[in-house]
Amino acid sequence: MSRSIRAYLFAVGLVFVFAVSGVSHAQQMPTPVIAVIDVGAVERQSVAWQSLRDQIEGRRAEFQSQLESEQRALEEERTALLSQQNVLAPDVFQQRQQEFRKKLGELQGVARQRKQELDRLYASARRQIREALREVVVEIAQERGINLMLNMSREDRTVSYVDAKLLVSDEALERLNQRIQTVDLSKQQ
Repeated sequence: MSRSIRAYLFAVGLVFVFAVSGVSHAQQMPTPVIAVIDVGAVERQSVAWQSLRDQIEGRRAEFQSQLESEQRALEEERTALLSQQNVLAPDVFQQRQQEFRKKLGELQGVARQRKQELDRLYASARRQIREALREVVVEIAQERGINLMLNMSREDRTVSYVDAKLLVSDEALERLNQRIQTVDLSKQQ
């Protein structure tokens, strides 16, 4: 046999092997069993999420009240300082004005720090809720033999239409509410 015929037969053999292995591989793929969940809606409607919002809002109101009290005290100090401007020596007035600006800057720093603390607490608690929801989704998928779960939340329009029979959002919400009703912000890192 000539070299070109052997090369041709070898190439045909390779194509046949790859074609057969491709068919075999495709046959091993499981039939898709699909479900759809609205992760955003489940989160927003969950008891734990509502608890988180209430706790964060309570802390925000507490911080705001403290901040407003400190701002009023600084405003009174500023008014007193301005009323003394004509009485004090210019260098003394300037020194007190610098001290006031320092206090104002410190208060602004405290306000930023408190906002960052609230943001950190919120993010940590949200991760806790999302982890519990992920566990619920995995349980539902395993129980129902689902091998593909799609998200259709407002924030992620991956799915534009779904038959209601495929939705597992209500079941996920019910289980999430059973698993976690509240998050303890004092334990958040």
